[in-house]
Amino acid sequence: MSKFSSYRIEILSNALTAITEEIQLTILRTAYSHNVKEGHDASCAIFTRNGHIVTQPVAIPGHLGSMKFMLAEVLKEFPLDSLAPGDVMITNDPYRGGSHLPDIGMFRPVFHDGRCVAFTGCIIHHTDVGGMVPGSNPMRATELYQEGLVIPPVKLSEGGAENTTLVAMLRANVRQGEIMFGDLRAQESAILKGEQRLNELFTRYGVDGVTEAMELLIAYAERKAREAIAAIPDGSYEFEDFMDHDGIDLTKPVRIKVRLEVAGDTLRFDFTGTAQQVRGPINAPLAKTWTTAFYCVSCILPEDIPFNEGVTRVLDIFVPEGTILNPRHPAPVNARTVTLQRVVDVIHGALALAVPDRVGAQCSGATVGVSFGGIDPRTGRNFVFYEAFCGGMGGTAQGDGEDAVSTGTSNPQNIPAEAVEMDYPIRIRRVELVRDSAGSGEFRGGLGMRREYEMLAETATVNVRGERTAFAPRGLHGGLNGSLCATAFAEPGGDFRPIPGKYSGTIARGGRLSIATPGAGGFGDPHHRDHARLLEDYRDGKISAEKIRADYGIEVAALEAEAAGRKSSKA
Repeated sequence: MSKFSSYRIEILSNALTAITEEIQLTILRTAYSHNVKEGHDASCAIFTRNGHIVTQPVAIPGHLGSMKFMLAEVLKEFPLDSLAPGDVMITNDPYRGGSHLPDIGMFRPVFHDGRCVAFTGCIIHHTDVGGMVPGSNPMRATELYQEGLVIPPVKLSEGGAENTTLVAMLRANVRQGEIMFGDLRAQESAILKGEQRLNELFTRYGVDGVTEAMELLIAYAERKAREAIAAIPDGSYEFEDFMDHDGIDLTKPVRIKVRLEVAGDTLRFDFTGTAQQVRGPINAPLAKTWTTAFYCVSCILPEDIPFNEGVTRVLDIFVPEGTILNPRHPAPVNARTVTLQRVVDVIHGALALAVPDRVGAQCSGATVGVSFGGIDPRTGRNFVFYEAFCGGMGGTAQGDGEDAVSTGTSNPQNIPAEAVEMDYPIRIRRVELVRDSAGSGEFRGGLGMRREYEMLAETATVNVRGERTAFAPRGLHGGLNGSLCATAFAEPGGDFRPIPGKYSGTIARGGRLSIATPGAGGFGDPHHRDHARLLEDYRDGKISAEKIRADYGIEVAALEAEAAGRKSSKA
């Protein structure tokens, strides 16, 4: 029996959450790269001394549970009894719990009264970690070594003393050392702040009391998750979807398949039937497949259940080795994000069969990543630009999907055009919603977004990581599909021509790149859509008269007449 009352547990839960939020804010406020300070592509967490997740703020869903696997590998390399105050460990190895090479995890043991009692940790998507192209996301990669520097679990600092040999090696292998180390220092500062705040908590409430509360919070999340899952009808539910291609063989779709088995208070996901690993960089490490399942299940659980180690205990996942979701080393993985978005689609597709009232239509399913690299003519120095953005969110039983937002396991912010143009030799010519991209329905999907870039450097590399150029986001319960992703390239002074969604090449001064992300699927019969909302979308330029006629079976003139009649009756 706990010596803490329920209200004291609640106080400690809120205090731990507040600490993770402060860690997160420290990262965002002190980072150097636009990808972090503007895009917010970073996450943090607090762990028990055994590496179990206690709490983490809402940041990047794809990081939910992700650091758990990285920390487990760190502790294999550096057992608890070998750690000391001031130690800091880092890793990015996709085959040792990691994600892809730009995602560097960092962990710090928290000591109190001479013993390790917890860990603070964080992860940042770094703009560049070396490899064959600036941005470390080569779409033509066929092995991990082409994607950048692999960092096994290693100490960045030992007893407070920096590992100068490691620092020198890292600087020698990246294109913008000052940016990378600016972000690394942000990570160090953040987890140090977390350690300081945890020690304040330990001093006030006692180490044993706080660590007991951590375990109680984990047990609470597991208990509540099991209760929610037990209410789902037992059964087996299957769903599959396809990716366009792997970036190497542009003619071969890649299948993702799952069978969900609901048995009592446990969910089992079996990915048998999923495609074998591919030559291109869309393979996803096994740890990320688990992480994606954590996110998907959290979406259908009651909102008052916190995400921590307890939620991970209600899942069982089987992924055959050698498949795209459990590849063998050294398969390339830099574009694993688009694959994981499809994993979200298939898991949610299966869950929609089990709990149809809790899942919406498919989202855009395409976290487009864009990178440029070259010499900035204003400074004569190397530049590396990277950003990621999504499209529409799927319509649901509660309402329309949001337009031009990050969806699925992705949650970065859209980087402002002004910030890009200030720091890079890039002109953002266009940022707009894509008209007619939303899947029609009683509740429509969200619209996709178009971004158009013009290169101002003499020449630069360009890499595009896109998806859903062949398989549109699906509607649900009678809703129609969203639009496809469209990527186009124009030589200086020339017209746009279509290019593959996964593309590597060069761009000269005056060259342009245009990317239109997919709109999302609609939810419910389009003929049941409220006419006032439909007219509002038309007036806002989100949908054309032609699409209204084709999908909703009504003329704009009739919608205008209805609106005038409503206005007249109110008068």
